[in-house]
Amino acid sequence: MRRRDLIAGVGSLGILAGAVGVLWRGLPVRDEPPAADSSGDTDSDDSGGPIVLETIDATGSEEGTLEVPNDGVTVAMFFAPSCGNCQALMPNLREASDQLHEEYGDDVTVVSITSNRSEDELREWWDEHDGNWYLGHDPGRTLGVTYRVAGYPVIIVIDENGEKHWHKNGVLGARRIYYGAAPVLDEYQERTQAADGADDAEEEPSGTDSEVEESDGEESDSEDSEDETTDEVDESEDSLENEETDGVEGKETDD
Repeated sequence: MRRRDLIAGVGSLGILAGAVGVLWRGLPVRDEPPAADSSGDTDSDDSGGPIVLETIDATGSEEGTLEVPNDGVTVAMFFAPSCGNCQALMPNLREASDQLHEEYGDDVTVVSITSNRSEDELREWWDEHDGNWYLGHDPGRTLGVTYRVAGYPVIIVIDENGEKHWHKNGVLGARRIYYGAAPVLDEYQERTQAADGADDAEEEPSGTDSEVEESDGEESDSEDSEDETTDEVDESEDSLENEETDGVEGKETDD
Protein backbone atom coordinates (compact mmCIF):
# COMPACT_ATOMS: atom_id res chain seq x y z
CA MET A 1 0.00 0.00 0.00
CA ARG A 2 2.70 2.41 0.92
CA ARG A 3 4.41 1.80 -2.39
CA ARG A 4 1.20 2.54 -4.27
CA ASP A 5 0.72 5.73 -2.29
CA LEU A 6 4.29 6.75 -3.06
CA ILE A 7 3.83 6.14 -6.81
CA ALA A 8 0.54 8.02 -6.78
CA GLY A 9 2.20 10.93 -5.01
CA VAL A 10 5.01 11.08 -7.55
CA GLY A 11 2.45 11.01 -10.37
CA SER A 12 0.55 13.89 -8.81
CA LEU A 13 3.72 15.95 -8.58
CA GLY A 14 4.39 15.34 -12.29
CA ILE A 15 0.89 16.51 -13.26
CA LEU A 16 1.27 19.59 -11.07
CA ALA A 17 4.62 20.44 -12.66
CA GLY A 18 3.09 20.09 -16.11
CA ALA A 19 0.25 22.43 -15.19
CA VAL A 20 2.71 25.01 -13.91
CA GLY A 21 4.64 24.75 -17.18
CA VAL A 22 1.49 25.41 -19.21
CA LEU A 23 0.64 28.45 -17.13
CA TRP A 24 4.18 29.78 -17.43
CA ARG A 25 4.83 29.19 -21.16
CA GLY A 26 1.30 29.12 -22.55
CA LEU A 27 -0.38 26.40 -24.57
CA PRO A 28 1.58 25.20 -27.63
CA VAL A 29 0.32 26.19 -31.08
CA ARG A 30 -0.78 23.22 -33.18
CA ASP A 31 0.47 24.24 -36.59
CA GLU A 32 3.81 25.63 -35.41
CA PRO A 33 5.63 24.03 -32.45
CA PRO A 34 8.01 26.12 -30.32
CA ALA A 35 11.30 26.83 -32.03
CA ALA A 36 13.45 25.83 -29.06
CA ASP A 37 13.46 25.44 -25.32
CA SER A 38 13.89 28.77 -23.54
CA SER A 39 16.34 27.40 -20.98
CA GLY A 40 20.00 28.30 -21.49
CA ASP A 41 19.27 31.62 -23.20
CA THR A 42 21.98 32.95 -25.48
CA ASP A 43 22.97 36.56 -26.06
CA SER A 44 24.59 36.30 -29.47
CA ASP A 45 24.67 34.47 -32.78
CA ASP A 46 27.57 31.97 -32.73
CA SER A 47 26.92 30.63 -36.24
CA GLY A 48 29.79 32.65 -37.72
CA GLY A 49 27.66 34.64 -40.15
CA PRO A 50 24.27 36.25 -40.71
CA ILE A 51 21.12 34.15 -41.03
CA VAL A 52 19.29 34.70 -44.31
CA LEU A 53 15.50 34.91 -44.07
CA GLU A 54 13.15 34.64 -47.01
CA THR A 55 10.85 37.66 -47.21
CA ILE A 56 7.36 37.54 -48.71
CA ASP A 57 5.78 40.02 -51.09
CA ALA A 58 3.15 41.67 -48.88
CA THR A 59 2.16 45.10 -47.57
CA GLY A 60 5.35 46.82 -46.33
CA SER A 61 7.43 43.81 -47.39
CA GLU A 62 8.96 42.66 -50.65
CA GLU A 63 9.97 39.32 -52.05
CA GLY A 64 13.64 38.63 -51.46
CA THR A 65 15.93 37.97 -48.52
CA LEU A 66 16.84 39.68 -45.27
CA GLU A 67 20.04 39.09 -43.31
CA VAL A 68 20.04 38.99 -39.51
CA PRO A 69 22.15 40.60 -38.18
CA ASN A 70 22.55 43.41 -40.69
CA ASP A 71 23.94 46.96 -40.79
CA GLY A 72 21.61 48.20 -38.09
CA VAL A 73 19.33 47.02 -35.29
CA THR A 74 16.69 44.34 -35.91
CA VAL A 75 13.39 44.08 -34.03
CA ALA A 76 12.16 40.53 -34.71
CA MET A 77 8.69 39.22 -33.81
CA PHE A 78 8.13 35.46 -33.87
CA PHE A 79 4.52 34.48 -34.43
CA ALA A 80 2.07 31.84 -35.59
CA PRO A 81 -1.01 32.86 -37.61
CA SER A 82 -3.34 30.78 -35.43
CA CYS A 83 -2.02 32.39 -32.21
CA GLY A 84 -4.56 34.77 -30.69
CA ASN A 85 -1.94 36.70 -28.72
CA CYS A 86 0.05 37.20 -31.93
CA GLN A 87 -2.99 38.78 -33.54
CA ALA A 88 -3.48 41.03 -30.51
CA LEU A 89 0.18 42.13 -30.64
CA MET A 90 0.09 43.29 -34.28
CA PRO A 91 -1.43 46.80 -33.80
CA ASN A 92 0.97 47.51 -30.91
CA LEU A 93 3.96 46.43 -32.96
CA ARG A 94 2.76 48.58 -35.85
CA GLU A 95 2.60 51.66 -33.61
CA ALA A 96 6.05 50.96 -32.17
CA SER A 97 7.45 50.32 -35.66
CA ASP A 98 6.14 53.66 -36.92
CA GLN A 99 7.69 55.49 -33.95
CA LEU A 100 11.05 53.75 -34.32
CA HIS A 101 11.26 54.40 -38.06
CA GLU A 102 10.27 58.03 -37.56
CA GLU A 103 13.10 58.57 -35.07
CA TYR A 104 15.82 56.20 -36.31
CA GLY A 105 15.04 55.78 -40.00
CA ASP A 106 16.88 53.02 -41.83
CA ASP A 107 18.95 52.15 -38.75
CA VAL A 108 16.07 49.94 -37.56
CA THR A 109 14.61 46.88 -39.31
CA VAL A 110 11.32 45.38 -38.12
CA VAL A 111 10.43 41.86 -39.22
CA SER A 112 7.76 39.35 -38.24
CA ILE A 113 8.81 35.73 -38.70
CA THR A 114 6.82 32.53 -39.03
CA SER A 115 7.66 29.04 -40.25
CA ASN A 116 4.48 27.45 -41.64
CA ARG A 117 1.57 28.29 -43.94
CA SER A 118 1.68 29.09 -47.63
CA GLU A 119 2.63 32.53 -48.88
CA ASP A 120 -0.93 33.25 -50.01
CA GLU A 121 -2.31 32.39 -46.57
CA LEU A 122 0.33 34.48 -44.83
CA ARG A 123 -0.30 37.42 -47.14
CA GLU A 124 -4.02 37.26 -46.40
CA TRP A 125 -3.37 37.08 -42.64
CA TRP A 126 -0.91 39.98 -42.92
CA ASP A 127 -3.37 42.26 -44.64
CA GLU A 128 -6.11 41.31 -42.20
CA HIS A 129 -3.95 42.42 -39.26
CA ASP A 130 -2.49 45.56 -40.89
CA GLY A 131 1.15 44.47 -41.13
CA ASN A 132 3.35 47.04 -42.91
CA TRP A 133 6.94 45.88 -42.31
CA TYR A 134 9.03 42.87 -43.38
CA LEU A 135 7.23 39.52 -43.36
CA GLY A 136 9.79 36.75 -43.00
CA HIS A 137 9.39 33.04 -43.70
CA ASP A 138 11.77 30.71 -41.87
CA PRO A 139 10.64 27.09 -42.45
CA GLY A 140 13.63 25.66 -40.61
CA ARG A 141 13.13 28.03 -37.62
CA THR A 142 16.86 28.78 -37.89
CA LEU A 143 16.66 32.23 -36.35
CA GLY A 144 14.40 31.08 -33.52
CA VAL A 145 16.69 28.18 -32.67
CA THR A 146 19.78 30.41 -32.77
CA TYR A 147 18.31 32.85 -30.27
CA ARG A 148 16.44 30.19 -28.26
CA VAL A 149 12.95 31.50 -28.88
CA ALA A 150 10.14 29.45 -27.27
CA GLY A 151 6.42 30.02 -27.61
CA TYR A 152 4.54 32.82 -29.35
CA PRO A 153 4.50 35.74 -29.64
CA VAL A 154 8.10 36.69 -28.86
CA ILE A 155 9.95 39.92 -29.65
CA ILE A 156 13.75 40.16 -29.56
CA VAL A 157 16.13 43.03 -30.40
CA ILE A 158 19.44 42.21 -32.13
CA ASP A 159 22.30 44.62 -32.85
CA GLU A 160 24.60 44.72 -35.89
CA ASN A 161 27.01 42.25 -34.27
CA GLY A 162 24.32 39.62 -33.72
CA GLU A 163 24.05 40.23 -29.98
CA LYS A 164 20.58 39.91 -28.45
CA HIS A 165 19.76 42.76 -26.06
CA TRP A 166 16.04 42.31 -25.37
CA HIS A 167 13.74 39.27 -25.29
CA LYS A 168 10.08 39.41 -24.23
CA ASN A 169 7.11 37.05 -24.55
CA GLY A 170 3.43 37.87 -24.75
CA VAL A 171 1.27 40.80 -25.77
CA LEU A 172 3.39 43.93 -25.22
CA GLY A 173 2.28 47.54 -25.46
CA ALA A 174 3.70 49.83 -28.15
CA ARG A 175 5.49 51.96 -25.57
CA ARG A 176 7.21 48.94 -24.03
CA ILE A 177 8.38 47.71 -27.44
CA TYR A 178 9.70 51.15 -28.32
CA TYR A 179 11.69 51.48 -25.09
CA GLY A 180 13.01 47.95 -25.51
CA ALA A 181 14.58 48.86 -28.86
CA ALA A 182 15.45 52.56 -28.46
CA PRO A 183 18.47 52.14 -26.11
CA VAL A 184 19.99 49.56 -28.46
CA LEU A 185 19.54 51.96 -31.38
CA ASP A 186 21.08 54.83 -29.41
CA GLU A 187 24.17 52.72 -28.67
CA TYR A 188 24.37 51.63 -32.29
CA GLN A 189 24.32 55.24 -33.53
CA GLU A 190 26.98 56.23 -31.01
CA ARG A 191 29.23 53.42 -32.26
CA THR A 192 28.75 54.32 -35.91
CA GLN A 193 29.40 58.01 -35.27
CA ALA A 194 32.57 57.20 -33.33
CA ALA A 195 33.74 54.90 -36.14
CA ASP A 196 33.05 57.57 -38.77
CA GLY A 197 35.01 60.12 -36.72
CA ALA A 198 37.98 57.76 -36.42
CA ASP A 199 37.95 57.13 -40.19
CA ASP A 200 37.92 60.87 -40.91
CA ALA A 201 40.86 61.40 -38.54
CA GLU A 202 42.90 58.69 -40.29
CA GLU A 203 42.23 60.22 -43.71
CA GLU A 204 43.54 63.68 -42.69
CA PRO A 205 47.36 63.99 -43.35
CA SER A 206 49.71 65.79 -40.94
CA GLY A 207 49.97 68.75 -43.35
CA THR A 208 47.44 69.54 -46.01
CA ASP A 209 48.34 69.97 -49.66
CA SER A 210 47.36 73.65 -49.55
CA GLU A 211 49.73 74.27 -46.65
CA VAL A 212 52.59 72.59 -48.52
CA GLU A 213 51.82 74.60 -51.66
CA GLU A 214 51.72 77.84 -49.67
CA SER A 215 55.07 76.98 -48.10
CA ASP A 216 56.60 76.23 -51.48
CA GLY A 217 55.16 79.48 -52.82
CA GLU A 218 56.64 81.49 -49.96
CA GLU A 219 60.08 79.93 -50.52
CA SER A 220 59.85 80.68 -54.24
CA ASP A 221 58.83 84.30 -53.57
CA SER A 222 61.77 84.65 -51.16
CA GLU A 223 64.21 83.33 -53.74
CA ASP A 224 62.81 85.69 -56.39
CA SER A 225 63.15 88.61 -53.96
CA GLU A 226 66.78 87.71 -53.27
CA ASP A 227 67.48 87.50 -56.99
CA GLU A 228 65.91 90.91 -57.55
CA THR A 229 68.01 92.40 -54.71
CA THR A 230 71.18 90.89 -56.18
CA ASP A 231 70.34 92.31 -59.59
CA GLU A 232 69.75 95.78 -58.08
CA VAL A 233 73.13 95.66 -56.28
CA ASP A 234 74.89 94.61 -59.47
CA GLU A 235 73.25 97.42 -61.40
CA SER A 236 74.22 99.94 -58.70
CA GLU A 237 77.85 98.80 -58.76
CA ASP A 238 77.94 98.99 -62.56
CA SER A 239 76.52 102.50 -62.40
CA LEU A 240 79.19 103.62 -59.93
CA GLU A 241 81.97 102.12 -62.03
CA ASN A 242 80.65 103.91 -65.11
CA GLU A 243 80.51 107.22 -63.25
CA GLU A 244 84.08 106.79 -62.00
CA THR A 245 85.28 105.93 -65.50
CA ASP A 246 83.54 108.96 -66.97
CA GLY A 247 85.18 111.20 -64.32
CA VAL A 248 88.64 109.91 -65.07
CA GLU A 249 88.17 110.33 -68.80
CA GLY A 250 86.98 113.91 -68.23
CA LYS A 251 90.08 114.84 -66.28
CA GLU A 252 92.37 113.33 -68.92
CA THR A 253 90.60 115.44 -71.56
CA ASP A 254 91.01 118.64 -69.53
CA ASP A 255 94.66 117.94 -69.06
